[in-house]
Amino acid sequence: MPASRHLHPRKTLRLLATFYGSYAPASLLLTAACVVLFRQHGISIFGTLFWLKLATLGVLYHFTNQRKAKQYFYYRNLGLSKGLLWGATLTFDFLLFLTAIILSYRLS
Repeated sequence: MPASRHLHPRKTLRLLATFYGSYAPASLLLTAACVVLFRQHGISIFGTLFWLKLATLGVLYHFTNQRKAKQYFYYRNLGLSKGLLWGATLTFDFLLFLTAIILSYRLS
């Protein structure tokens, strides 16, 4: 059984939020820029923005992964694996991007 199952759900969410916090500024800035471009150009630019977001998720993963290499021990000692940290972070961030685009589309 994975160690993360022993953590209280609130503690797990707090740790995931802390991890996401180091990744969030650049990613949220890109999401905001994508929403602005989507509002200006409409649905025709969605494919480009979709692939841009996916590509930058990979780039941000690479640089954040290098920068935080020694901090993974902290999360591991608290029961969160590197895979869980990144899986939750990238999934949440991409869902946030899609939600922002959908809301922007519905409001325009």
